[in-house]
Order: sequence, then structure tokens, then C-alpha cells
Amino acid sequence: MKVAVRFLVIFNLFHIAMANHVDDFYKMLVNSGVAAFKIKYSQNQFDSVFESVGTCYFIGPGEYFYQSEDIEIYAQADQIVTKNFKTKQVLYNSVNKDHFSLMTLLSGKKNKIKFFDKYDRDFNYHFTVPQLGFDGFFSFNNKTGLIQGLNLEIGQNQSMYIEVISIELIDNFSMPKINVENFDLIDLRG
Repeated sequence: MKVAVRFLVIFNLFHIAMANHVDDFYKMLVNSGVAAFKIKYSQNQFDSVFESVGTCYFIGPGEYFYQSEDIEIYAQADQIVTKNFKTKQVLYNSVNKDHFSLMTLLSGKKNKIKFFDKYDRDFNYHFTVPQLGFDGFFSFNNKTGLIQGLNLEIGQNQSMYIEVISIELIDNFSMPKINVENFDLIDLRG
């Protein structure tokens, strides 16, 4: 009987510890100022692959700044500005209330997703985006509890994945100015 009770206590403690990875991740975003994630972003769409490696600064729920060799993206509640160094274009775009992206999800805005009540043995926390019919999961390191990645399945032959290479918490972050000199400006805001 003691062995069964001890096993049950250990199992419950293990379950409680595991169940908090997602909550701990979002608490870190809210309580730490700006989080700088070095990431590798991959998107598969109908046998085409787009990849980018850079640093994403998560400023607040729905607000982030992504910087790589080829592209810069600044997103906030109602707009996204994308600066493409290859095409020499800066694109201004409005964001409607139904907008969903992995970066927005990683920035702390999780109101569009529904988590399943379980995780799998690989420490993947599965979720769905009911409004869009997408499925995905957060991956966490089983020893440290730190996020390793975020995966989203959009449909047949379409997926996105963010691999988290490292995380740094920044106390004094100042938003870099997006220089538009010598770039074509495209404004799609309505």
C-alpha cells in the first residue's frame, strides 16, 4: 500500500510540474520585460520552403520586432511593418482582430488558441486554433522546462515551425528605428 501511495504522490507531483510549462512560459513573458529569442523560422507550403534565422524581441502581447539578415518585421496591435532587404521594399499592412500568427502566439497573445488538457511524452503541449481549424504544439525541454519550439499545421502540405535556439531577458530595450531610406514603400493599410 505504501508503494502505491508513494507512486501516486510522485506521479501527481510529476504531472503538476509538467502541466506548468506553458503557464510558466507565458508568465515569463509577462513578468520579464522584453524577451529576445534567437529563432529559426521555417515555413513549408506546397513543396516550397522558406527559412529565416534571426532574433525576435517580444515586447508585449501581440507586439514584437523580428530582425534577420534579410528581413525586419515590427508588429503591434493594429499593424505590421515588413522591411525586406532583398527586394528593397517596406510594406505597411493593417492587422484585423482575427489575425493569427506564430510570432503573435509566442509574444504572449494566446486568446485565439485552445490548449488540450494533456501533453505527450515528448513534452509537446498540443493546441488548436478553432476559428481557423489549425492544430499545433509547443515543445519544451524535458530537463529545463524551457521552450524549444512551436509547430503549426495549417493544412495539407502547409506547416510552420519556430525552433527556439536561445532566450535572453532584456531590461532596457529600445525599439530600433526602421530606416526606410532607399526603399520602396508599399502601404496596404485601409
